[in-house]
Amino acid sequence: MSLDRRRAFGLWYSKVLPPSKITRGHQSLIRDTGNLITYLPFHNFQHLSPAQLLDGLDVLQRNTLSPLKQEFIAQSLIGTYRNLTAQDFTRLGNLSCLADSKDLLVYKGTKAFRVIQEFVMNCTREGRSLPSHLTSSVLLNSTELSVPSSLSPDRLAELAHLLPSLGVTFLQRLTSSQLPAVLPALDSVPFSPEQASIIVDKLSSSNTLSTPGRLEELGSLVVGVKTEALLTLTSDKLLSSLPAMAQHTPGFSPPQANAISAKLWGFPEVVGWLDDVEPLLYCTPLLSILPRTHQLVNNITTASTKPWNTQQAKAIFKEVLGTKPNLIKQDFLSLGTVGQGVSCKALQERFRADPLPLSVRRILAFLRQQPSPLHTSLKKCVIDELYQFEFFSQLLEDLGAEIALSMPVSTIKKFSTDMMDTLRKIIIKDPHQFIVLSRTKQELLVDKMVQRMGMYTGVFTEEEFRSLGIMATFVVDEVFVQLDRSFFTDNLDFLRGLCYSSSKMDIVASILQEPAAFGPVQSWNQTTLSQVDRFLFFLPEERLQKISPELMTVGRIEKLFMSQRQWEHGDVGIHCLDKNERRRFFEKQQFVLQYFLGFLKIKPLSPTPMVPTCEILHTTAPSAWTSKSLTSMSSSAFSNCLELIGQDPFLASYQRSQVIKKVKETYGPVSSYSQSVISQLGGLAVELSVEELTTLRLTDRRSIASMGAVSAWSNRQLAALFTAVLNSTKQSPSQLDSSTLVAMGYIVCGAKTTEMNTFNAVEFSKAVLWLGQLRLSCSEEQLLALVGLLTHSLAFGLMSSWGTDVFIEIGVLAAGISDMAMSALVKEQIEGITPVAISMISPKRFAAVFRQQQISMFSYEQAAAVTGEQLSALSDVQKTALAMVLTPWEDRPVDFRGKSLGLALSHSPLCLIVGLLILLIIPRYPDLICPGT
Repeated sequence: MSLDRRRAFGLWYSKVLPPSKITRGHQSLIRDTGNLITYLPFHNFQHLSPAQLLDGLDVLQRNTLSPLKQEFIAQSLIGTYRNLTAQDFTRLGNLSCLADSKDLLVYKGTKAFRVIQEFVMNCTREGRSLPSHLTSSVLLNSTELSVPSSLSPDRLAELAHLLPSLGVTFLQRLTSSQLPAVLPALDSVPFSPEQASIIVDKLSSSNTLSTPGRLEELGSLVVGVKTEALLTLTSDKLLSSLPAMAQHTPGFSPPQANAISAKLWGFPEVVGWLDDVEPLLYCTPLLSILPRTHQLVNNITTASTKPWNTQQAKAIFKEVLGTKPNLIKQDFLSLGTVGQGVSCKALQERFRADPLPLSVRRILAFLRQQPSPLHTSLKKCVIDELYQFEFFSQLLEDLGAEIALSMPVSTIKKFSTDMMDTLRKIIIKDPHQFIVLSRTKQELLVDKMVQRMGMYTGVFTEEEFRSLGIMATFVVDEVFVQLDRSFFTDNLDFLRGLCYSSSKMDIVASILQEPAAFGPVQSWNQTTLSQVDRFLFFLPEERLQKISPELMTVGRIEKLFMSQRQWEHGDVGIHCLDKNERRRFFEKQQFVLQYFLGFLKIKPLSPTPMVPTCEILHTTAPSAWTSKSLTSMSSSAFSNCLELIGQDPFLASYQRSQVIKKVKETYGPVSSYSQSVISQLGGLAVELSVEELTTLRLTDRRSIASMGAVSAWSNRQLAALFTAVLNSTKQSPSQLDSSTLVAMGYIVCGAKTTEMNTFNAVEFSKAVLWLGQLRLSCSEEQLLALVGLLTHSLAFGLMSSWGTDVFIEIGVLAAGISDMAMSALVKEQIEGITPVAISMISPKRFAAVFRQQQISMFSYEQAAAVTGEQLSALSDVQKTALAMVLTPWEDRPVDFRGKSLGLALSHSPLCLIVGLLILLIIPRYPDLICPGT
């Protein structure tokens, strides 16, 4: 049965079997009832007694149980009984992993404990997230692990999936002779880069990597191979190993990927190696592709099947346009994946050459199948062209979610009820395209949809909620607060997976405390907390403090953190919260941990707050703990977790400064740090002085990349790091290759303008695919120098020849284009400027270089990226142009920040026509502005 049908049966049966009948029922109630009892709503199911659960365990186990019901069964049985047998635990199976560790440790030394260990090991092998105390006390609290070098290969293979949690000090104590036989068990284990490098270095020391085929067997360990080592491999060795190496997570680091792709694309024969180099095509520099476009077009049958990124596809399409124009006219669909690079003009010609619905639908299906997200300009082109067709309403479903959601609200609000319903179904079918929209677009779109569906009055029913799918939580607060309460309490596991704004979080927190839900938090129990789960973080701090401290155990806190992290890394959570929202949410998590573990209690008799283990830092987060607790860790535990601490984005400056003192106590003076220690420091290194940074030995790209990934450096620190790289590698600025420049990341801005001018233009141009994605802190003069490198005749050439492809490739570096060149940019070039690059142009320059005609060419995303400071520097006519780009999506005279542009455009056709005329004529009358509404 489908989940919906099971739920329907459960709701029906709950009327026949209310809680009162369950509590009065016989011990054999579950066996007597059969499978149907499994589908009861949880508020009924939770009244089953431990005796009934134990008697009916076999019935329950042969059905699909929700995670909540699984946890309830495990904690009810194992928490109640103290005399369960090995056979009982065998019946429980993996449910044993959901019990509290203190209840499992009761069986230590018995036959049952061996069964418990077997199932907990199985759960960890399957990738389930378990509280640290459970795994450490049940699996890792063993004397054999205190001497890693004594473990047999078989035992090491059995423990393979647990090795990341054992940490770098454990791995360092393994011998090179132990590892070769264990390699097959390690190739899919998610080691951190530093952990992987320790294993790879040990394998290298035994010459294992030189064995034919051994490189391919590394799997996920490939992230630990030195970039320097990869560069020494022959093209044949790289080609034979690449497909196997690239299919694992986390995969290649940016310096590794750049080094391999740049090297292989240096060979003319690479056009015949497309199948082998395919795994790294997405991150192959455009400059490597450009000299090969003619050969690729000659081999278009193969090229048209490869996953090019947008700028590569545009470059190849431009070559097709120049050398095989008939191919576009006669067999456009044969371009395959190159089709995402089609120019607007060429696409318009295809639509107009055969404007029949069937032909148009074929092209739309072709665009939906492209491997990369379609560029904003291409989506706009499709909408602008097809909206003129009489049968546009019939094409809506064929547009797909990606293109359909690029339509402005001003267009969508005109949809008929049927068209709006079609759009709703499109989004339900492909929710990802909705969740990646800006919050403003999401809320405005849903507002129009809800209005058309008539949901603004009465209860927000389950049927209405489910009909909106991922969009349901984006309705206005006035609608959301009317959510059906029984639906809310019966479907918390479903609701927890959705996206909530801060105001919706407040509403959810309020509903949770209503009598119809769970009542005041003072009355909550462990079962309540299991149901509420990560929603607990939605509660205000004053309410959180009223939860019984006995309920908020370390294990419970770990589960809450793990649940939140699982959501954040999921399809919805990864796009839901912006940087500021994540910070605010983390602060709530930090409060929960520190309050309930006693860090915030200032009483003489309060117990000493616990010192975290390395394992619990993995399940929670280092930054959630106090700096004193981190520095109180044992040297071994601290060393094991240094890499994790260094990568924590929420560590405050005061925490970092205390932790870096512990680093110095553990590893000595900064000048003596090994490449391994430097690689693990991450953001902690920001607390090092300029003098200390200068003494760092940054000889490997791995350690350089660790420092280069940090964005919080001061200008003086950047200069010190750039000097340290040159001194350590014994290279001049002109000798830096593309993979080193990629590894340097933010450190590039530590070079003087005179040093930048000596960079190898070709090598730098091959690095901009990565550097252009960083919000570099370079000055205008530095950016100008870097852009100058890109215009070298062996790089991208004269800027006047640059197309959308180059501008997409260089990313933020477009902010460094000279005033004269920027003011001369044409539509095709402006379309390629990334929103981040727009936001990085100084307000004074922005107002000086962009005429109102150019601003009118901005996409909504580009216009929305304009900062408040940039906006203030614009003239009235420029502001009008910006407002007219924003207005079609927002359908109101404000920008996405909700601030008035000072030029509120009315929505009358006459006013919009006047506004457009302003953009087309010389602004002789700057006061000719439409009155606000």
